[in-house]
Amino acid sequence: GHMKFTDQQIGVLAGLAISPEWLKQNIAANQLVYGIVKPSDTVPAGVDDYSYLVAADDQDGTIIFFKAEGQTVIIKYTSQRNTKLKAKALTLSQLKKEFYQTRSQKREVDDYVAGLRTE
Repeated sequence: GHMKFTDQQIGVLAGLAISPEWLKQNIAANQLVYGIVKPSDTVPAGVDDYSYLVAADDQDGTIIFFKAEGQTVIIKYTSQRNTKLKAKALTLSQLKKEFYQTRSQKREVDDYVAGLRTE
C-alpha cells in the first residue's frame, strides 16, 4: 500500500535530508516552527504555496521551504543568510527509504513532528 505522509512529516523528512543537525537542535530546543506560506508573508520568489520550517529565533538564517507534488518533494532552502534559494527534488520513496524505514526511524520522525511548533 502507498504510504501517505502528512505535510509535517514531509517537512521533517525534508529537514533531515537538507540539514539534520539544524533540525534536531531546533526541535530539541523547542524552536522549530512549521508553517504554510501566506500571501502576506515576505518570502523569496517561487515559494508562494509552499510550507516551511524555520527556527523561532532564526539565528543563522536557515529556512527550508517544501512542497509535495505527486511523488516528488520539492525543497527550496537558504542557509547562513545566503538569500539565494538552493533547490533540491527528492521522491517520497527516497525519503522514506532513507529516513522512515526502521521502527526506530519512524519513532524518531514522529517525535520530531510532535515537537514542531506552528505559526
